[in-house]
Amino acid sequence: MNKLEKLPNLQEIQIREHNLKTSIVIAMERTRTDAFNIENLVKDVLSEFPKLPSDDFTTAIRNGSLGKYGPTYKFSTQIVCVWIREYLKEKNKKTLSL
Repeated sequence: MNKLEKLPNLQEIQIREHNLKTSIVIAMERTRTDAFNIENLVKDVLSEFPKLPSDDFTTAIRNGSLGKYGPTYKFSTQIVCVWIREYLKEKNKKTLSL
């Protein structure tokens, strides 16, 4: 496999960004966070989790914004990353127990 085959295509990247932005906007509504430019948040999260599928972003952010990982006092990039890490811990535990 060459290096180009390992890279996601532009359409996949755009879909991941769109899905992440959508999940973040919904989470902002749920946590009653004032609207702000989320471009840097999206870039940071995608940089931190470059291979995470869109479905996992969506589930993690949904769970977090609904309070599954504890109350949210301030919505931030850090909080979104904590939610994703908690989701991945939970997911990995389920996978290991199978």
